[in-house]
Formats: sequence, structure tokens, C-alpha cells
Amino acid sequence: MTSATVKPPNEPAVKAGSRFRPDIQGLRAIAVGLVLLYHAGLTWLPGGYVGVDVFFVISGFLITGMLVRQSLEKGRIDLADFYARRIRRILPAATVVLVFVAIFTLVLLPRTRWESIGTEIVGSALYLVNWVFADGTDYLDAGSAASPLQHFWTLAVEEQFYIVWPALLIGLLWLAGRGAKRRSDPDMQRARIRRFLQIGVGLVIVPSFVWSIYYTQTNPAPAYFVTTTRLWELAIGAAIAIFVVHLEKIPHKAGYILQGGGLIAILAAGIFFTDATAFPGYAALLPTLGAAAVIIGGMSGRATQGFAVVLNVRPMRWVGDLSYSLYLWHWPLIIFATYFFDGTLPVWAGLVVVVLAVVPSWLSYRYIEQPFRDWQRLKEKSVRALQAGGSLMVATAEGGPQGAEVVEEEPGAVEPVKEAESINPDVTEAQEDLAVAYEDGCHGDQVASTVKSCVYGNADSDYVVAVVGDSHATHWVPALEKIAEENDWRLETYTKSACALNSVAVDYQGSFYDSCYDWNQKVMDELTGSDGPDHVIVSAASYPAAESSDVPEGVNTGGIAEGLGDAWTQLQDSGVGVTAILDTPRLDLDVPECVAEHPDDLTECSEKRTDAIEASAYNDMQQAAEDTETEAVDLTDMFCSAESCSAVIGDVLVWRDQHHMTATYAESLTSSLQRELRGESSLEFSE
Repeated sequence: MTSATVKPPNEPAVKAGSRFRPDIQGLRAIAVGLVLLYHAGLTWLPGGYVGVDVFFVISGFLITGMLVRQSLEKGRIDLADFYARRIRRILPAATVVLVFVAIFTLVLLPRTRWESIGTEIVGSALYLVNWVFADGTDYLDAGSAASPLQHFWTLAVEEQFYIVWPALLIGLLWLAGRGAKRRSDPDMQRARIRRFLQIGVGLVIVPSFVWSIYYTQTNPAPAYFVTTTRLWELAIGAAIAIFVVHLEKIPHKAGYILQGGGLIAILAAGIFFTDATAFPGYAALLPTLGAAAVIIGGMSGRATQGFAVVLNVRPMRWVGDLSYSLYLWHWPLIIFATYFFDGTLPVWAGLVVVVLAVVPSWLSYRYIEQPFRDWQRLKEKSVRALQAGGSLMVATAEGGPQGAEVVEEEPGAVEPVKEAESINPDVTEAQEDLAVAYEDGCHGDQVASTVKSCVYGNADSDYVVAVVGDSHATHWVPALEKIAEENDWRLETYTKSACALNSVAVDYQGSFYDSCYDWNQKVMDELTGSDGPDHVIVSAASYPAAESSDVPEGVNTGGIAEGLGDAWTQLQDSGVGVTAILDTPRLDLDVPECVAEHPDDLTECSEKRTDAIEASAYNDMQQAAEDTETEAVDLTDMFCSAESCSAVIGDVLVWRDQHHMTATYAESLTSSLQRELRGESSLEFSE
């Protein structure tokens, strides 16, 4: 977000041609209001996140307007001056918020959050954090708590845009000047510059918008954060500044219609969009074009007329002044308040937090933003501001585990315990305690249907066993790898995120998971082909079946148990043996975080056995095994007592989140799993 000088309310109405736009301050107030109320949890504003898109358009318009004026007046762009202005405007207040978050994270949040938030602080200070969040939106982390710095992704997108955009403008200016005749008419030269800039902004808008539509449909979680899907939104604002000589000629009546229509479009997006809306993609056209319409409608002296009257009232302009600070401060306060309310913030409490956020926001605006922006020493020489900005960015930025082996000797060890002498892996490292298949690049993501496979055990063995399924198949790999080595198997992995071996269409994040369906067909061809394995081990998490009305013609539909059983039967009919490892329990809490919060009473982190099994795919897999007479092994007793499922067993942390095993605990299950496979399956074992 950027700033405009606030005009005292007693000054006369804005004249045509004036650079100051009081209506944009009011538009900022609407944008930040949407975001704040959405984050407070108001159910009637489920699309309030579109306020961010309004900010993008405003920023692109104001900053590009300044750059265009400079290029037309001087024939060049002063990059040092530009970045010095950005530093004075953005960095000081942002740095204070980062320090605040760092301190309160250490004081209030469990240690499990420290490492990730520390990484996000560095990413935020370097304005790269949007890529950190994009990289961390894998469904394996879906149960993780929200970051107090998640809102910094927008600042990162803007600053990355303002690295690329001025450089592109400079290149276009060079091209415009290179082809111009010497001593050409100044008006003709300015017209030539504008033509080149118009072409340039089109080269940003079109590919970014097309990519935004595609990536939002194929990989929506990271698409929300990455810069490439958002460039076109800032470029829409830039286009208004570049085409201003044409746009300011529209009749007053049309301008007033644009003002009203734009405000309606923005509010409609806030009211009717939801978290299920594929965003940004083409849906982002509604708020961004709405913001563009308001900006265009306010040109030629209409900034205080028509519908802009609403935007010019003093409270709106005051909130607009504070919008940047409000945006910075409200979200960390909401996250810390949510922690105090045990993970669920009531709407009334969210509204209280939003109101209270005005206090640090005003203090920040009054004593940080304004002083740094107007600090004469920094304004005198751009290099001083650049040095100060660089300084701010730099300144911000035991015992062997026993686990399931104890349960083998002492079955009662699976009972939830109050304390553990030591816990391995440490709660701060649990997220990274993954099966080696992830590091080796063998596990497919949610987007592609390409079949990936890795080999473990004895790669030259004639006896081939394949482990097939989703992440709940993958988290057995540490134990299966040991078993393969011991029994001279060639162990092949065929796994994909959120995609079990299943012959029917499944639902993922509210829609038909087409890449999973395609992947299943490709995997089935490999498994039943001439080079297929001798035996397949399957496991799976729980997913809903897709509605028949949501899938294309020719796609198989039906119940999950039916689809699992049908896939297993196809393998058996082709001569491949099949063994199902029934799904592991699924807890209703983030286990590492809970353990960090309750180190003296780990029973707080246990889950009722019946609930944990019901939330998993255990029942579907058991039903499929019974219906198809497929071999099945059940290791639930290695996770749960008769009543409860434990977070820590034999001093080993069982879960890396809500339902994925730590690799450490999975490896400790090697002997237990091998015993069950020997007793229940037709797999070949060494004597």
C-alpha cells in the first residue's frame, strides 16, 4: 500500500487536473475495512479479503502516476529517489511490527511456532515472504495455525512488482528515445513515450492474468500468494495512470456511473465471495475493475462529487490515512488473541481486537510513518534512505528413541502419559521429520498427474513390492524400507498428495480432484503391466466421494469403500497380491503444538480412540477389505489404548501434525509392522 498527502478538510474542492485524490483515501478506508471485518470473522462478509486487491489497484495507479510524470517531464526515472521514497514510506512501520511479532511469539506462543515464524520474519524483512507461504501451503500443513505475519505477503508482492516495473519502464523509455528523431517536437516525444508505456503495461497484464486463471484452477493454495498471479492487479492501476490522458476525457455522467458501479462491485465481491471462491483468477476482476472504475470516475474534478461524496467524509479519510498501519497491526493482534481463545476467536472478540488495533496504528502513523517519511536528512540524499532501509532489513532478519518398541515389551506403554523424560523428535523439528520419499522427490503434489516412483531396499531384487497411495501410504515408508532391506525386496513407491489408490472420483477442497483420477488410471496401468510388482501395499487417508453432478461424463463415481475395493480387485485379477494397512487414527488437534503447550500434562494431547478412528479412513478401508477379501493389517493398538490415542509413546512424538506420523515413530514400528505382515499377508519374507 502507498500513501497520498492528506488535504485539510477546510480546503476547497479538488480541481480538475489536481494530483491529490481525496476519494482514494476513502477508497483505502473501504479496502482496509473489508479486510479488518473479514479477519474479525463477520459471517456476512466472507469475501472481505478482496480489500487487498483494491489496495493493489490503488498502489499501481499512484506509484505509476508518479513514475510516468517523472518520465514525461525529465525523460528518465530516478530509481534511487524512487526506492528511497518506498523505504521511508514502508520499512520503518513494518520493522516495528516485525519486532513486536518476534517478541510476542517468544513470550506467548509455543516453541513449535518459533522456527516457522522466525523464517517468516526473515522473509517479511526481505519482502519475499509470499513465496514462503506459497511453498508452505501443502495440504500436509493444512492443520497448522495461521501465522501472525501472513498479511505481509501483500507487501512482498508490491515490493517485488516495484523492482520489476520501474526497470521495465526504464527499458521502454530507452526504446522510445532510441527510435525518436533528434530535436523532435516535445509533444510528439511524450506521445511516443506514452505509446511505449501502453504497450508495456499490456505485456504485464495479459500474461499475468492468463497465468492467474490457470494456476488458480490447478493449484489454488499457492496461487493466492505468488507474485506472478497478482502482477496484473497492480498493472491495472498502472494502466489507469498510463492511459489517464484518454480516461480523464470521459463525460461527467459516465464518471458518476463508474463511481457508483465500482463501489457496488467491490462490496458485492466482499459479500458474495467466500473462501471457496477460486481466487484470484478471473474472480479478482470484480474487485479490481471496481476499484479501477472508482479511480477513473473520480478524475476531472469528480474526486469530491457524485458517489465520491461518501468517500470524502472526514472519518473515511481519517481511516484511509491510517490504512497502512491498520493493515500492519490488526492481524498479529488477531492471531495472538486467537491463541488466548484456544484457537477459535469469537466474532465479538474479533471486533474488539479490530477496534483496539486503532491505538497502535495511530501511534505508528503519528510517530513512525510521518516522521520517517518527512525526515529531511533522509529526503536530502536518496542514498541515506537506501542505507537506512538496508540496515532495517538486516536487523530484522538426546538418548535413543524407543517409541513403539516399548509397546512390544510393555503393551500398557501405549496409554497416554502425563510427562516424558525427553521427546524425540523435538516439537520444533516435528514438521521436518518426514519419510525420505519427500526429500527424494518421489511424492507427487496435488497438481500434476505424472507418476513418480523411487526404489528402496534391494534395487536388483527379483521380488518387487510397491507401496501405493497418498501421504498415509508414504508415512509407512520408513518402516517398509527397513523391512525391504531385511527381506531382500525391491520396494517401489507410487504416492501422491491427497490421492489414494481408488477407482472412483473423489472430492478435494470442494471440487472433483481430476489429477488424482488421472493419476490413478496411470498408476493402475503400471501396476498391472508386464513390469508390474509382485505385491502391492496400500494405505489411505479419508476423502469424500465427488458428487456425480460435478464430474465429467465417463468418470466413475460411487462410494469410497466401493472405489477402494474395486481398485484392489483389479490388481488381484491381474495376478498382483494386495495388502491394505488400515488407516492410522486422526486426532483433532495439532499434536506438536499441544505437546509444547502442555509438557507437564501430555494427556491433554490425547484423543478418544473411537473419535480418532471415525475421523480416519479406517472404516472405509476395513469395509473394502471385507467386501473384496483383501488382506489387511491393523496397527491401531500401537497408537491407542482401549480408550485413547496418544501423542507421545516411549518418549517418541507420534504425530508431526494431526494425522501424519513422524518418521521417527514410523521407523520404531518396523518390527510390529513386519510381524503383522507376516501373519496376515501373502508377502514373501526371508527365513
